[in-house]
Amino acid sequence: MTINRRASFLVAIGAATSLVITGCGTDEVSLTNGNNAENTVQEDSADEATANSVAFVDGYIREKAADNDMTAVFGSIVNNTDDDLVLESFEIEGLAEGTVFELHEVADGVMRPVDGGFDVPADSEAELEPGSLHLMVMNNDEALEPGEEFTLVLRFDDGSELTVTVPVRVQPSGEEDYGDIHELGEDHGENGDEADGETS
Repeated sequence: MTINRRASFLVAIGAATSLVITGCGTDEVSLTNGNNAENTVQEDSADEATANSVAFVDGYIREKAADNDMTAVFGSIVNNTDDDLVLESFEIEGLAEGTVFELHEVADGVMRPVDGGFDVPADSEAELEPGSLHLMVMNNDEALEPGEEFTLVLRFDDGSELTVTVPVRVQPSGEEDYGDIHELGEDHGENGDEADGETS
């Protein structure tokens, strides 16, 4: 009889302990769920803020010395809208007067201006990268040092503008050659380094 009472007592303690643990577990799950709900609301708000918008992602200006009058801007133009867009022009604020900004591409190893702009389809993006589409900066005699930041203005065919801050960066190794320069005019081809395709 003594053994049975002790066994019953232990079973009762175990059941009570189980109830306490279960209760604590329920509270923790509720708290976690509450945090998840809050995070979900914040993520939804962020998604709404970026939906139906245009962004310039991972953008940068290639660094250059003062004796090299050309450089380029790379990155991704992301179009989250339902409408196709065309990038018609761009400008980097704060550069010297007389700096020329052109939309360029590299085709068959030759770099040349693009007529009609860059297409940025709805719910898609346009990649600006060495050896392909890029934003060309010419006739600039300023040194652009890594770590500097500039304001880039992108202008689209619907009249809208996107203004972003982009840093100056060293071009990654292996991406320095973007093709031979062609059809840029006499003013743009006098620098020997440029003719060798060492800038975008």
